Amino acid sequence: MSSDPTTAAATSRSGVASAAILSTVGIGVQGATKLLATVVIGRVFGTEVLGQSSALLSLGVFAALLWPTAAGNTASRSLAIALRAARSDTAVTRLLGASMLLSSLVLAAVTVPVALAWGNGPGSVVGGVAVVVGYGLYCYARGAQLGYDRPRRVATWDGLTSLLTLGLLVLACVTRAEPFVLLPLGIGYAVFAVACWPRGAATSGDDAVAGSEPTRGVLRFAAWNVLAGLTTNGLLQLSMISAQVTTTPHDAGVYAAAFSLATPASMVGQAVAQVVVPAFAHRGAASSLRAPRTLRFVIGFGAVTAVLFGLVALLADWYLPLFYPDEGAAAVADLRYLVLGVWVFTMSLVPAALLLAAGRSRQVALASVTGFVVGVALMAALAPAAGVAAGSTGFLVGSAVNLVAVVALGLRRTAVRPEPETASAPDGPALDVVVPHPHEAREGRATDRDDDHRE
Repeated sequence: MSSDPTTAAATSRSGVASAAILSTVGIGVQGATKLLATVVIGRVFGTEVLGQSSALLSLGVFAALLWPTAAGNTASRSLAIALRAARSDTAVTRLLGASMLLSSLVLAAVTVPVALAWGNGPGSVVGGVAVVVGYGLYCYARGAQLGYDRPRRVATWDGLTSLLTLGLLVLACVTRAEPFVLLPLGIGYAVFAVACWPRGAATSGDDAVAGSEPTRGVLRFAAWNVLAGLTTNGLLQLSMISAQVTTTPHDAGVYAAAFSLATPASMVGQAVAQVVVPAFAHRGAASSLRAPRTLRFVIGFGAVTAVLFGLVALLADWYLPLFYPDEGAAAVADLRYLVLGVWVFTMSLVPAALLLAAGRSRQVALASVTGFVVGVALMAALAPAAGVAAGSTGFLVGSAVNLVAVVALGLRRTAVRPEPETASAPDGPALDVVVPHPHEAREGRATDRDDDHRE
């Protein structure tokens, strides 16, 4: 590690920036692929099939929030800490890997009756299961690789599997395999998971003296992260599911057109947040919004995304009909309303990621429950009169409550407990940072964190 703190900090910031860019590019490619898939499905197979497919895709993302996304966030943080301290992560990866396989079986079993209840045939059910399982494994493997500071590898496999998905989708369209249109996406996600599955970072020589990364508290941290994920990310998927189950197939298809173009925008925040967790996992007080540089980073992120999302909304009446000739004009208002909610949602992701990096997933979860409850209640109350707009309204208001909650937590002053410095790897990767003073080694009291292994 560099002996010059200024130089090391500058290198770290540059490493985080490059990792964020690569992560955004990779997840952007996946988002574009998903968008193209929905466009092709809508054009080739019609509005009703588009609505059903979009609902199953939303189910896949929502199901991932029930464990896989949390496991990925936990792996991202735990593996980054183990890598920096030169400790073996084998025990952690085995534990999280086993939990992932079990959750995949459970989620697959639950998907079948849900998909059938929505009126899908056997082929569509198979595609839905493939998306639910494949996307969950993808989320976990992606988080683990970012924990290892391998954003380039992640971006590469995002690109390769996107090409595979599009190739298989073309084949499905040419053969008119309508029931299996979601299978290409599921296969693409599964291939990524196999290629990027965490197999443990090698430790040898002096590194082995550091021992193994402890597993105590890992599943608890992930469990709180499940609640945090559901209450912050779940509302967006519920807005599409709400449209599917409370309106006509045609209205749901029109809403799906808007939804398919609004959701890729949310991936910008998700990509940056995925990098923030491992990058700030060992920064102590620097992960607080009270740190000037961190606050400037969040404000700058908000300004940039406000411009980007504003353009998405402003130009909607021009590009929507290009993607969806039949539904485009009718979906413009839905898209603009959704984009506002997506921007508020995106703004909440980075402050929440900073709290997760500090090990405070319990606080994120408990604080954001109110937003989730408010959002779902609004969806249910407004659905009879407002139709598809009920989902967008619930999503917007719930996301606003979540944003206020995580920002308030990030700005809160917390007591800091002195601790000895942990061992650090010499000349670590780009995510490595200057070892903080012992009094800044970990932010917050023991009760603030969910990963305290010394219970």
